[in-house]
Amino acid sequence: MPFEAPYTFGGLPDIPWRKTRFVLLPIPYEATVSYQVGTKFAPEAVLHASRNMELYDEELEIQPASAGLKTLPGLLPERAGPAKMARTITLVAERLLNRGKFILSLGGEHSVSPPLVKAHRKFYSQLRVLHLDAHADLRESYEGTPYNHACAVRRIVETGCQVYSVGIRSLCQEESLYLKKEKPPVTIHWAHTMKPDWPEKLSQKAPAGVYYLTFDLDFFDPAILPDTGTPEPGGFFWWETLRFLRLFLQRKDVELVGADIVELAPKNFFSPACFLTAKLAYKIIGYLVAKKNLAAAKTHPARG
Repeated sequence: MPFEAPYTFGGLPDIPWRKTRFVLLPIPYEATVSYQVGTKFAPEAVLHASRNMELYDEELEIQPASAGLKTLPGLLPERAGPAKMARTITLVAERLLNRGKFILSLGGEHSVSPPLVKAHRKFYSQLRVLHLDAHADLRESYEGTPYNHACAVRRIVETGCQVYSVGIRSLCQEESLYLKKEKPPVTIHWAHTMKPDWPEKLSQKAPAGVYYLTFDLDFFDPAILPDTGTPEPGGFFWWETLRFLRLFLQRKDVELVGADIVELAPKNFFSPACFLTAKLAYKIIGYLVAKKNLAAAKTHPARG
């Protein structure tokens, strides 16, 4: 008797914790959006799209899901407000990290990222943050709250992490003054200065270290992903973005320990943006699996 595929990432069956390497954490949180709404529907829409995605990666010639991918239930929004929600996210992430899992979180708005970084910072004292975005997100407060999505990177800086921002093409005067006067530990690569060879140059220019990746989908050009809270013209495209991620993650002196993808605001569950986001999540997992496989092959070469 046929059954519908599980409502998990890729339609994958549930696996025991002992076989799990990657945990997909849906966070359908939307409380401070300021333009296009809908981020609370993003995780469910991405899961829906992922069930129609091939699990074999032709670029890497592997099936990343075989490494052990578990989808958790969506994290319920905290009715007590943004501060309480942030504490809940941090607590959940800490519990997963205690179990030794790599967490890939699906937002939700960008305000979910600082509490995730805070949890990872507890486990990795020298943590750095790779930030792909159209916006600087360095406001002290916005629309009456410091937990606004427009303050995400400002809150991340407060965790003590150095931030490497790529693709920024929008900020307010307050943020500009903050960068000039306070000189926070933020390196910004402005979109208008990025040359065609930016994937090669910037992937190697980033300092070595342990990283957390926060990927705001408005990094992409609205031509390929219009379904986001504040789409900014002059963004980036699919293959150049993947090339940057692959080159960065393949570096021997870089270790990625966690990631989130945020700010998808799907028009409907069949929007191409949902499928793109599912593929992006799977690509990130794939690059990590391929890197580990390559390292294992070099350590234990096949006997001729």
